[in-house]
Amino acid sequence: MRITALRPTTPRRQLSRWGAAWRLSLVVLGLAALMHGTLRDSDDFFPFGSMAQYASAHDLNGTTRSTYILADTEGGERGVRVPLNATGTGIGRAEVEGQLGDFLEDPSLMQIIADAYREIHPDRDQYTRLYLMRDVYQLRDGYVVGEPETTLLAEWEVER
Repeated sequence: MRITALRPTTPRRQLSRWGAAWRLSLVVLGLAALMHGTLRDSDDFFPFGSMAQYASAHDLNGTTRSTYILADTEGGERGVRVPLNATGTGIGRAEVEGQLGDFLEDPSLMQIIADAYREIHPDRDQYTRLYLMRDVYQLRDGYVVGEPETTLLAEWEVER
């Protein structure tokens, strides 16, 4: 019995100049978006964001930061953790961290978070004031030691 290799039944075609130019322009656009995200340390054009998070190992004896938002509610609760996820506000914590500079420059942007929460949870006590917070944890051998250092980064009085 003799086995022969299968050959394609359709002949190969040469890629046209237009086809090659189109593909090359897509590659150039992708590389430009990647460079933009890397140089600006931004993920505005995800997944063409900064690659810095993959560039080096973290110091196991350094610090790590956690950014989050607390709120006061109409019902009088103070310091309630705002759920930064799809079912809580529709806005993820990574989105807030990725736009942190914008929130620090203009705390009124936190109004978007209050509005999103109101849209998703109209039957719950709404937020009256938002606090953008950051905890810094000290690490030893990769494990958290001691209490975090908590900092208020910005706050916003929610508009109705």
